[in-house]
Amino acid sequence: MAQVTIKRTTLIVRNAEHMMRFYRDVLGWRVGYQSNMKLSGGIIPGGKPGDEVKLIIMEGADKEIGKIGLLEWVSPRLPDPGPPTHRLGIGNVVLVADVPNMTELVKKIDAFPGAKVHFQPKDGTFPDPRGAGVIEFSQMAFFDPEGYFYETYFRYNRPNPQKFLIRRTTCIVRDIDRTLGFYSNTLGLPKIQDSTMEIEGMLAAGKAGDTVRFAVCKAQHDYIGMAACLQFIKDPLPDPGEATWNYGIGRALFVAGTDDAQGLFAGIAASGVKVTRDVFDRTVPKSGGTGETKMRSMGFHDPDGFVWEVNQRL
Repeated sequence: MAQVTIKRTTLIVRNAEHMMRFYRDVLGWRVGYQSNMKLSGGIIPGGKPGDEVKLIIMEGADKEIGKIGLLEWVSPRLPDPGPPTHRLGIGNVVLVADVPNMTELVKKIDAFPGAKVHFQPKDGTFPDPRGAGVIEFSQMAFFDPEGYFYETYFRYNRPNPQKFLIRRTTCIVRDIDRTLGFYSNTLGLPKIQDSTMEIEGMLAAGKAGDTVRFAVCKAQHDYIGMAACLQFIKDPLPDPGEATWNYGIGRALFVAGTDDAQGLFAGIAASGVKVTRDVFDRTVPKSGGTGETKMRSMGFHDPDGFVWEVNQRL
């Protein structure tokens, strides 16, 4: 089985430059890649071949994984769905992060145009999932300027990162068993956590007291670059149906790597998910437009409509 390496979560945005400044000035990240390019078409079920897009890739605590991509359609523009609703449902993601300083982060979010603190810092405890006692923490949640949602944690009795560190991206899904089967059996991501709990008010979905099932699959790292899924068991969230498969501003996609694109694609095709682009070879511009990188790529939906782009560098 060809296991994927999850490189980044790419966010489709209205204004990549504004979002870049948020990640730089508020979260303390740096630009790792920036380029304008023409779409070859097919991987992302949005826009069309030849569209001009801008891609800015932000790097945080790790240069290779746990990154964020900011993807903006330059010409033609994508339809604007209107202001963020600041509510989540099936087809949305929750980005979970550790922070170096919660107090300073809240101040910077409050001062940045369009960003919003959803849940003020609150102290709590939970058992260490590795069985090493109890973790004491402060937790806070916020929306970035384009309405993407973050849960953040500062640990009082554990080391904290020197930079804002995204540990995992959690997808809100319809059928967690089907999603986990795809992650494990097709993408080669082993499950490391699976639990059922009642949520509190920090999550901007459902309501406090709702029962959810939550599971985490790891990729090549034991702590960061992980994929997770969450299903509301009681009460279930409304199913958006075919709307989940439409991609535009406000949607997130995964970008991953593999050493065996042909082998992985065979498993993808056999799994029965929707393929957006069969495996193909392409070149993409390097940062700044000097030179090109050759890739073997593919695109597909997972069972809940989230798009995955997987690349093998040639």
